[in-house]
Order: sequence, then structure tokens, then C-alpha cells
Amino acid sequence: MLNASEIVKEIQKRYKIIGRKEEFEKIVLAHSVGKNILLEGSVGTGKTTLAKAIASFYDTEFARIDCSEDTLPHNLVGYFDPPLVISKGYLDESYIYGPLASSMLKGGCLFINEINRMPESTQNSLLTALDEGILEIPKLKTIKAHKKFFTIATQNPAAHVGVTVIGEALKDRFIWISLDFQPPEEEILIIKQEANLDNSGGEKIAQISQQIVNVSRNNTSIRRGSSIRGAIDLAQLISKTENINSSKNWVNTAVMALYNKIELEDGITISKEEIIADIVLSVLNKSDFQ
Repeated sequence: MLNASEIVKEIQKRYKIIGRKEEFEKIVLAHSVGKNILLEGSVGTGKTTLAKAIASFYDTEFARIDCSEDTLPHNLVGYFDPPLVISKGYLDESYIYGPLASSMLKGGCLFINEINRMPESTQNSLLTALDEGILEIPKLKTIKAHKKFFTIATQNPAAHVGVTVIGEALKDRFIWISLDFQPPEEEILIIKQEANLDNSGGEKIAQISQQIVNVSRNNTSIRRGSSIRGAIDLAQLISKTENINSSKNWVNTAVMALYNKIELEDGITISKEEIIADIVLSVLNKSDFQ
């Protein structure tokens, strides 16, 4: 039987995941004792990637629900289809199972994306399922969770716009694991892998792309800097231009890649385009790329 460290190495190898050793070890530990897992981290820190890898490694189906203020209990649990109820009655074949009920029956992984956007009334539908492994469906049945059923939820930090506080009762049923941006050396490897940078300039493209998004995360005019997705998009774009040594090309492609991935602080009068251009030029001036 593999220990936690060996499991993490196997997951990294099987699913081509770079880094996240400590976080994976925590997830594996929590899963080994049957705990529900809450991953907290900014957009683009790989929360979904980790959850999918864990579900696949433990050979369980992956059922996902993306939360918003409009997520209602029936979106999570399921509902009776009215025409089928009329023709057949309150039978199993008249019921449309939601991701929670389906995962409990099949022994799958329930993935709740951005759980802190879910209304508290819907959160309450999870309590007995997560605590006791039981789900009551009125007029139909009581579901006892399959032994392989487990839950991974994600949430963005409280500072993000549009999030709410998870109720204390629900929060109490989760083990908490934090995900931050990965170290620069790991992000560079990820950029090279995901952007397919296998030419002679690939290493430097990955380095500069990572440096640009890293600066965006520490810029005083920017509330939320770019995730690694911005660096991957930038690297892919710049690698396809005719002249990767052109600062104009770097600025143009960076604006394309990062414009939708950053949020400015309130009261900032400078445009996103100008801020991105300044960041790119500052990084290029410090590099020996040209």
C-alpha cells in the first residue's frame, strides 16, 4: 500500500501536475480519514485541477456544481420532473438526481465550485449529507452515502467581490487547505508545459511571462493580479508572433492576455492598457532578452 508521499508522486506523474506536493499530501491525509475538503485560493491557483486529479486517482466519478446566488437546493439535490410525476407518480424514474444525490449513490466525488457564493438556504441541504452521509428525498427515499463518496469544495478569499460567508454549521464539516500562487520556478515549468514552449526561446518566454504576471500581483493599482492562466496565454501568443524580441509585440500580446484577468483598485484613472504596458516594459528593461 502506497504512503502519502508515494501517492502524491504518482498523482503528479499520472496527471502531469507540477508542484503542489504539500497541498496534495494534506488532501490525501484528509481523504484517508473520510473528511470533506475545502480548498481556498485565488482564481487560477489550480483548485479544480487538484480536485479532478484526486477524484480520478481514487477512481470515483466527478460531479460538479458551480455556485452562485441563484443556486437552489434542487440544483444540488435533484427534483421530480412534473410531466413524469403526472404520468408515473412519485417514483425513482420520475426523479432527476442532482450532483449531491448522484455522488452519494454512486460513490463519486462531489465538487462544489465557489461554495461561498451558495445561498445559506442551499448550504443547509448539505449538512446531514456531509455529517452523517444521509440524504432525505421526500416522497421517494433516504439515501445512505456509498463508502467512496467524498466532497471537495472551493472558495475564493473573502476579499473577492461577490462572495458571502459560509455558515458556521457547514464550515464546521470541512477540513481547510489553503492554496497560494506557486513559486516562480514551478510556474515557469507549468507555463512551458501548458504553452508547449519547446523552441530555443521557450525558456526565456516562460520566464518573462511569469515575471509580468508576478508584477501584476504586487502592483498597487491592481486589486487582483493575473493568475498563471494569464502567463500561459501570453506565452502562447508571443511565441506565435514574427518577432519575439519586439517590445511592441510583448505589450500588445500582454494586453490581449491580461486585460480580462486583472481588476483595478477603485479610483484608479489610468487605463488597464497603460498599466499592463508599464508592467511589460519594466520587466523587459530588467531582462537580457533583447
